[in-house]
Amino acid sequence: MKFFLVVVSFLLSACSTLPSAFESADIQALTYAQVKRDAEKHKNTYVKWGGVVIDLKEVESGSLMHVMFYPLDYYDRPDIEKPSEGYFLIKSEKKLDPKIYFSSREIVAVGVIEGKTDYSDTYGSTGLPMINARAIHAWPVAYRENYYYYCPTCYFKQLFW
Repeated sequence: MKFFLVVVSFLLSACSTLPSAFESADIQALTYAQVKRDAEKHKNTYVKWGGVVIDLKEVESGSLMHVMFYPLDYYDRPDIEKPSEGYFLIKSEKKLDPKIYFSSREIVAVGVIEGKTDYSDTYGSTGLPMINARAIHAWPVAYRENYYYYCPTCYFKQLFW
């Protein structure tokens, strides 16, 4: 009986795909368009955004990631089947590993909106929304190549293989 309880608890813990920071009650459901239109109004708001990494650079206070924004799907993955709404920057106080956060990697981040950027020397454009990241999650590279796209329940099956 004890073995059964251990196995069941292990299987149930495997169902949580994101760290607990992504489930915070403080996260606001702001769209990219709302923040792009009036970033100062939404400054210091906690959001969860995702997209595809374009570039990662080290800056004096950590790392700066250039991301193409995509809306998140049910599993908090970037929905790359929908059109991108634009670009944003993620500022991290930690030095991020370029081998993990490489170009074309899908990520989701939770953080505080700091307003619009002034990194014109780094990325050539100003006015991009910037998030000060509290947590960043890089999605596995090969999950889109699996067959769960055609079989929605198959995603959960692959967790236990």
